[in-house]
Amino acid sequence: MSNWQRLDTKIVYHNPNITVHEDNVITPDGKPVRYGWVETPPGVYVVAIEENGKVVLVKQLRYTTGQPSWELPSGNSDGQDPIIAGKQELEADAGLHADKWVQLSGETYVWNGVATRRDSVLIAKGLHKSQVAKLAINYVVDAVHSFTWAELKEMIKSSELNDGPSITALTRAGLHLGHYK
Repeated sequence: MSNWQRLDTKIVYHNPNITVHEDNVITPDGKPVRYGWVETPPGVYVVAIEENGKVVLVKQLRYTTGQPSWELPSGNSDGQDPIIAGKQELEADAGLHADKWVQLSGETYVWNGVATRRDSVLIAKGLHKSQVAKLAINYVVDAVHSFTWAELKEMIKSSELNDGPSITALTRAGLHLGHYK
């Protein structure tokens, strides 16, 4: 079996956050197909941990699902260093700053069958409230709340927390911190 072979490509839609491509390709088993995929900037997910060990989540009002969603503070890194982007996202989404930052090694490809999006997972500790008002773009943030790791597990089990990238980032951070043995 060989690799995928791109015969041609065209951009069918573009905005600052996504570019939608449509390619004619030959699959590894030799079949010609049309393949749609999305190019996105890399992202960051911030696992912000309070002094008491609780993890900060934000409740976003998502247009695409029409449902509120508990999520980690996150966003596009726009080509910046992930920790710089993480600091901006933590302040914009949760109104918080952190004194200590750890970037977990490797990246997570959450949509790898559809998109190029690759995310960095960051752990932030030493939290304190920002002195600056939240950015105007955060009209989608409905609430900021912290949860214990046990509460997070129950929220995942019940699908109250159902944002795939946040669950992935929490799993990676939980493994790093020894919450999953």
